[in-house]
Amino acid sequence: MNYRHVYHAGNHADVLKHAALLAVLARMMRKESPLAVIETHAGLGVYDLASAEAQRSPEWREGIGCLMEAAPLPCFAPLVTAVRGINPDGLMRFYPGSPALVAGVLRDQDRYAGCELHPEDAAVLKARYSADRRMHIHARDGWEALGALVPPPEKRGLVLIDPPYEQPGELARGARAIGAALARFGHGVFLWWRPLKDLQALERADSELLAQGAKGGLEARLWLGPPTPQGRLLGSSVMLVNPPFGLEEDLRALCAALPEALGLNSLGGASVQVLGRI
Repeated sequence: MNYRHVYHAGNHADVLKHAALLAVLARMMRKESPLAVIETHAGLGVYDLASAEAQRSPEWREGIGCLMEAAPLPCFAPLVTAVRGINPDGLMRFYPGSPALVAGVLRDQDRYAGCELHPEDAAVLKARYSADRRMHIHARDGWEALGALVPPPEKRGLVLIDPPYEQPGELARGARAIGAALARFGHGVFLWWRPLKDLQALERADSELLAQGAKGGLEARLWLGPPTPQGRLLGSSVMLVNPPFGLEEDLRALCAALPEALGLNSLGGASVQVLGRI
């Protein structure tokens, strides 16, 4: 599949991923010590929902569009606040990607290192955060960069892995990359987004993750209907390795509220599962 961020900004997968990301950061920032956030595939940072790419299939309408109109709930408050913050006129024009969401919550002692291989996107990202000393943008391959960026000097860190899945075998590659990073940064927190298209492929990826040295993980899933290997993306999965204390409670609240907030029918749903030991 091809999952370049700009074509799907604000969709159901983004809602799950970004709500989970902000929940993880909130838990990790309960400690005062510096935190590093390392992202392997950063994208543009902010997405124009009126752009030709986003308008090709305006998936945000059944994602963040629904969430912004839903009854306010605490589990969605950080994401809703961030979206409102970049749309001060109240119109849904822009959607914040993970770099923008992270920038919105980083403290002075924290640091973000985002990798983006696409040259135009990397240039946009660098220009956007050139004046922010907390934000460091690397125009390089994120998979390769993990070897240089992990472990971070801050000692505590979150690694966000969200590739476009343009190449075959990226699920297995993600599991191996996390395994190699865990060997150097065993207490790091890893957030890994995966498409929910082939359940057997996802099970193989989870098995590979355990084989690579992860003790276990905490997974949140959201689906609009039965996954299909071909065609439109109908669901996604967020796997957390070394989740911070209390996150399971946060994710269960999130997944309990998502189906109604997104207006899912009886074929849709959300769940939290534990892999191995967390």
